[in-house]
Amino acid sequence: VVVSDVHLRQPEDERTNLFCKFLSELPTCDTLVLLGDIFDFINARQHFYFSYWKKVFSELGRLRDNGVRVIFIEGNHDYGFQYGTHPSVKACFDHCGDFWGKLEHGQLGQMLLLHSDDVVCPASYRLFRGVVKSRLFQWLVSPVPGATTQSIFSKVATASRKKDDERRLTSQYLTDCVDLLLSAQMPQLNCEPNMCVFGHIHVPLDDHRNDIHFVSTPDWFSAPSYLHFNEAGAIVRGWLTAKAPQPELFRFASESLVSLGVKQK
Repeated sequence: VVVSDVHLRQPEDERTNLFCKFLSELPTCDTLVLLGDIFDFINARQHFYFSYWKKVFSELGRLRDNGVRVIFIEGNHDYGFQYGTHPSVKACFDHCGDFWGKLEHGQLGQMLLLHSDDVVCPASYRLFRGVVKSRLFQWLVSPVPGATTQSIFSKVATASRKKDDERRLTSQYLTDCVDLLLSAQMPQLNCEPNMCVFGHIHVPLDDHRNDIHFVSTPDWFSAPSYLHFNEAGAIVRGWLTAKAPQPELFRFASESLVSLGVKQK
């Protein structure tokens, strides 16, 4: 089961309660992958956040105690899990990391899991990401009270999201980014996947490119959901609320121009 872009904001709000309910009623699976931006902001090097999100980490620890492998791939709103020292990191997760992860599925083959903010972005963003994701930057931020970082960066995230309509994802832009991933970045990962699972893009992608099946889910602001890659090899989209209409599946452009300087319009 893969879930991404939940963007939890407050420990007792409707979305957090829905996410905890989802964890408590998780479909039968061997592995749960949290594919980034589970929180709207978290610095896992600051112990404050493990108290602040105690209910969520309690559910994740329960799942792991019950034999579910739990993997956390950081998003652009999740920081420090790969460097985290709080006991809950080891108690809740079998693996924490940034950028990507690989899994083998008995029917679907090799799966590459990426939050994909470093893929679907302007080239200039990668430098910014490298700085804020660095061990040094997170070490410098750690002495700041957690309540302060929570307040500041949550407001930054909210302000950034108000611009979403201005930078709406287009089929052509996504296709160019994926072609760049396949031609320039995939060889560095030493991976020839059958399937690639994205977070970050906030649309329900389901399409093929270079014989690779690409899938993703929308964000939980739009339509809370998850992907279940079941034992038989079927990919099931689970929708958790009927409040919002299920968005149409996103497709790649029929033609694309690969450009190392690709920018989103």
